[in-house]
Amino acid sequence: MRTMIASLAGDVHVQATGRVGSGPAVVLAGGLGAAWFDWDAVVALLAPHARVLVYDRPGTGDSGPALAPATLAREVAVLDAVLAGVSDVVLVGHSMATLHVEAWARLRAGRVRGVVLVDPDPEVPGAGRPFDLSALVARWVLRLGLDGVVARHGLRLRRWAVTGSTLGRSDRADPELVRRVYGRPSVARAVLDELASYPGQVAALERLRAFRPLPHVPFTVLTAGRRVFPEHLALAGQVPWGTNVLVPGSRHMVPVDRPDAVALAVLKALRGV
Repeated sequence: MRTMIASLAGDVHVQATGRVGSGPAVVLAGGLGAAWFDWDAVVALLAPHARVLVYDRPGTGDSGPALAPATLAREVAVLDAVLAGVSDVVLVGHSMATLHVEAWARLRAGRVRGVVLVDPDPEVPGAGRPFDLSALVARWVLRLGLDGVVARHGLRLRRWAVTGSTLGRSDRADPELVRRVYGRPSVARAVLDELASYPGQVAALERLRAFRPLPHVPFTVLTAGRRVFPEHLALAGQVPWGTNVLVPGSRHMVPVDRPDAVALAVLKALRGV
């Protein structure tokens, strides 16, 4: 079921699939520039077991234009709108969205059944606000009003991002959907805005970590490939029960390369493992 949910940040596109009942829901939050259909393989595995919600952040995917700049507070508010009326949820975030779901878990601890962070950006907890060259470039592009130039190359940038971050080096999404979504000017501007906001969002989460503990629920960090990242170990190690799991056979877009690994982590959280 496709719905549009109003939020102060703009209209948010939500796809709801799976079982509707009294059990926990699962929410899937995509990484920078992702769209709802990048989760299709994960949704297919989870839908028989739970209600699954996938959403596009303001300006991206099929959501309306962003009405407020990207900040961690904005992303928490968007999740509040998506999860209105949901009292029990497993939060799944990929890449940059791991910041958003961790923040929501800390602020809404009583409503969280589990947290799965999928190949987070490698920022060590406690490191503070990182220096990020891509964020500086994005701010410069927005300040000069060059986002329209970026928008004209939206399809090419999507292709470059997917081929560089999937093992198969190919986009498995419906080409017509990709053309429709990444041809929208609002998507390029929203992605640039999120990219520019990244250091500030990391810093905001660091402040939150100091006084809002994580709930005592399954907390899993999935790492793409076979290499252990100290940053991911440190992220999982924020709580004694945190787990870092390597996912061989995948690059950064784990939901595309290894949807089974994401689904397994979610099912374990649903069962309290």
